Amino acid sequence: MDIIFRQAVCDDFPVIKELFSEMLRSVGEEEADNYDVSYLEFFSDNDDIIYAAEADGKVIGYLSVAVFTEYIYLDDFSVTEKYRGRGIGTKLIALAEKYGIEKKIPTAMLHVKCSNEKALRLYKRLGYTVSDDNGSRFRMTKQLQR
Repeated sequence: MDIIFRQAVCDDFPVIKELFSEMLRSVGEEEADNYDVSYLEFFSDNDDIIYAAEADGKVIGYLSVAVFTEYIYLDDFSVTEKYRGRGIGTKLIALAEKYGIEKKIPTAMLHVKCSNEKALRLYKRLGYTVSDDNGSRFRMTKQLQR
């Protein structure tokens, strides 16, 4: 099966909303009923970007990346359950990090629920370290290579 990695477009946003809801359920959060997909359009108006992974003509994963002066922030991130464990998340993160390097941003940062052990293992394997513990979530950071 071929997986295509690309920048998300507005037509992807309804599927991204579904993936966001799936991600919330997988970590024990409520459904994203109030999730307004129009906020995703913000990513097309500046340096922020959303990467999508597509298989069989359907978006199966995504990662939104917000760009700040000192860091890129890996924000909403989800791969549908059927496709997890195939390196898709790793590739999406690699694309985000490459984008940060292109923008000359020195650091990547994200937050993860402390109870999300699979995500924690992934981020640690990719070189992220815990830089803050606020009780229910860890802030993790990684210095980007130049």
